[in-house]
Amino acid sequence: MKKNLISLAVAASVLGGAAAQAGQYVSPNGTGQVILFPFYNADNGNATNMHVVNTSSDAKAIKVRFVEYKNSDEVLDFNLYLSPKDHFAFGVIKNPNGTGGAVITQDNSCTVPALGSANPPYDGTATVAASGATTRVQPFVNYQYANGLDVDSTIERTLTGHVEVIEMGVLNNVPNTTAALTADQKKTQYASFAKHGANGVPAACATLNASWAAGAFVAGGVTAPSGGLYGLAYHINVEAAAAFGFEPTAIDDWSEIAQHTNPGTNDPSIVKGQAKVSIHLPADANNMKEITMTGGAASAQAVSAALTTASISNDVMVNPAIGGMTDWVVTFPTKNYHVDHATTTDVVAPFTANWLGTSGTTTKKEVPACEAVSITQYNREEQTTTQGLQFSPKPAGTTSKICNEVAVIAMGPTGTASALSVTTGKTNLASTYAEGWQQIGFAQSSTNGGYKITGLPVIGFGAYKVNNGAMSYGNAAEHKYASVAVVSS
Repeated sequence: MKKNLISLAVAASVLGGAAAQAGQYVSPNGTGQVILFPFYNADNGNATNMHVVNTSSDAKAIKVRFVEYKNSDEVLDFNLYLSPKDHFAFGVIKNPNGTGGAVITQDNSCTVPALGSANPPYDGTATVAASGATTRVQPFVNYQYANGLDVDSTIERTLTGHVEVIEMGVLNNVPNTTAALTADQKKTQYASFAKHGANGVPAACATLNASWAAGAFVAGGVTAPSGGLYGLAYHINVEAAAAFGFEPTAIDDWSEIAQHTNPGTNDPSIVKGQAKVSIHLPADANNMKEITMTGGAASAQAVSAALTTASISNDVMVNPAIGGMTDWVVTFPTKNYHVDHATTTDVVAPFTANWLGTSGTTTKKEVPACEAVSITQYNREEQTTTQGLQFSPKPAGTTSKICNEVAVIAMGPTGTASALSVTTGKTNLASTYAEGWQQIGFAQSSTNGGYKITGLPVIGFGAYKVNNGAMSYGNAAEHKYASVAVVSS
């Protein structure tokens, strides 16, 4: 995704070739320290298959986190340890022994805890096939949102959401002969433990697990992240005979330090990176601005600024002659930090509404922190939803709101089915034209680091389906993003 940000290489050229640490930015190369999958779905027979790839020559310590669609509450995370050039494949499915979501994999890469482990009452399973392959299933949980304020504490809420993949640091082999250390703490060849042998199995996953059980990795065992991660995903429904491939957003230079945490903690999250962001300015002579955010929300403001766009644009195709269907997936991956607060006055810009609504009440409620947006639709011949002119009419939009942190918008009147076969979290938006395109604009803004930045942090894609008798065809296209307005405050 090439949005409003530039690479470190461009930053260096602007600075006359000087070596400089750029702020975090959306990588135009598709690789980075963080990759954000905008969507997973496991209802109605859907499955979402994902790959995480380490293109670097470093062994990696990675946090994989699944969050649900309403308020980005965490439903599962684990530590993943990848050897150089390693590839981790997994899927999100409906729990075979329950009604929520679950992660499934046959991959041998090390996870801590091991997937398929006991986690009552949402225990995992590990099934060994005749071929020797082990299928591991780990159900999602609802602990973070099953509280006294949320109306919806159901496990079914985990069926839809998005995924954060965060490099915590580079694994190193550390010589260690200190007599005072325990036997497990002396086992410090961390990079070698994650390395796959000729049999395709890492050398010592159990020892990586034991390193945490012993208290922590020794100093120097994990150092600052080096990047080079990419991802790939496809959403598939066998019964509906449709599949949609999409790619995550990559953020590079996210952190300058290692953030290797115990698998039982919620850190690091994507709002815990560095406070500096690099933003592309089309009107600026140097074509780049590095902004250092300040205050307690500095890191969150930086990553949100990196993802901010003034609008998203994409095709809409609902032509009934070919059974056309269109969904837009619109995801706000940093929204939870900005809006999930005790009082409305604590909401952090650019978001404006609070998930918890009015404070000081014990009544269960659901106030989904909706954000106003402008929507303009065009047909293939430049007509818009509100103008009768047939040649380059002035765009005129209607005002609407997007509420969920992962919004699946099926184009068509209320009740129109989803191209992605989604019901959990689905909303509808009437489409005036059978074929054309649409733009959703964001007028919200935030002020920090001496600048005002207009827009919202958004990722996502459009999914298109054509039904042709017994056959159907699907494809996906990433949203197109507009440069943000950045002015001195």
